[in-house]
Amino acid sequence: MTEIDFSPLKGLRFNCLEGCGFCCSFPAEVREWEKYFSIILEKNSEAFRKWKNEYSCLNGIYTMRQRQDRGSCILLRDDKRCGIYDIRSLLCRTFPVKFFFGWRVQLYPSMSCRGFSDEAVNDMTDLGKEAIAELPEGLMDQMLEKSKALYASLPEKIHDYMTPDQLHTLLLEHVDKMLFYPWSVSDEARGEFEVELSSENFLNLPTYLTEELEWQVFRMEDGFVRRMILKETGETKNIDNIVYSNFSVKPLSSEAARDLSIYLSRLASTDHFAGVVYRKALEQGDNLISLSCLAVSELEKVKDMFLLKASLLAEFDKWEHVNERTIEDTIVMYDSCLATVPAIGMIL
Repeated sequence: MTEIDFSPLKGLRFNCLEGCGFCCSFPAEVREWEKYFSIILEKNSEAFRKWKNEYSCLNGIYTMRQRQDRGSCILLRDDKRCGIYDIRSLLCRTFPVKFFFGWRVQLYPSMSCRGFSDEAVNDMTDLGKEAIAELPEGLMDQMLEKSKALYASLPEKIHDYMTPDQLHTLLLEHVDKMLFYPWSVSDEARGEFEVELSSENFLNLPTYLTEELEWQVFRMEDGFVRRMILKETGETKNIDNIVYSNFSVKPLSSEAARDLSIYLSRLASTDHFAGVVYRKALEQGDNLISLSCLAVSELEKVKDMFLLKASLLAEFDKWEHVNERTIEDTIVMYDSCLATVPAIGMIL
């Protein structure tokens, strides 16, 4: 029987919130082998969009079609309930649980939702076990066999190779020593932040769910960052602006620094993040930067991007500091990107 690691889910609780539907604003992946693939097409022949990708391993993968290519899934009803709930896709059934296939199978959370709280009814480990039951028989073993073969080849391909467990230990020790100073944010992170805010592809823009369950999106145009409501129809409405040249990274309260450290430790302990580091190592070509340096650099960039996004939310809320609430809000804003960053291994 395949051994499965549930540790990233430990201590988390989740409830799906009535009237939210935020997860339906992302283009969910659907695969041809899924149980209800053909039945969904019978219900709505326009439900899926075919992926165009040069990688053969991604053949047979589709995404749910969105309204105007940026609003909700076309199958989401006006009351923000799924129109095909009983036959919905695998990803929709298992959210917010993600599977990562590397040297083992590990389940981890996608925390891009307001449904996580200490008071929530459902234990995430239990939801992980329910998610496993949704997988077709034999699929997990097939995917793990492929990913383990891939991981077995890494020591020969990566300079100064470290095992995933060694990477986890290194990164957790680094988090303990991290400094959360506004002036320490790198130029590289600032550049990536500006590129993301300015993206012509609407799906790459930062999105956010308010406490009132309102969908929002941020975009930089003509020197202004605009905060917009995103409607299920794909239409947007501008509600606030800031001048980007006046924007600066804000200091963190001690409680905010503590909560950010806890979040980064959770992220650094996932096999998926180790897979991201391995991908960076394989992409560096002849630079031969040590794996430990790459790992620390990647985690520092995540921290810097987090500080920038947290400061953006604080700026719109007219706060001088990033506080505990801002950290919670930024996790909602940023985690969906982090949970699906391409990595060596397979994400499901």
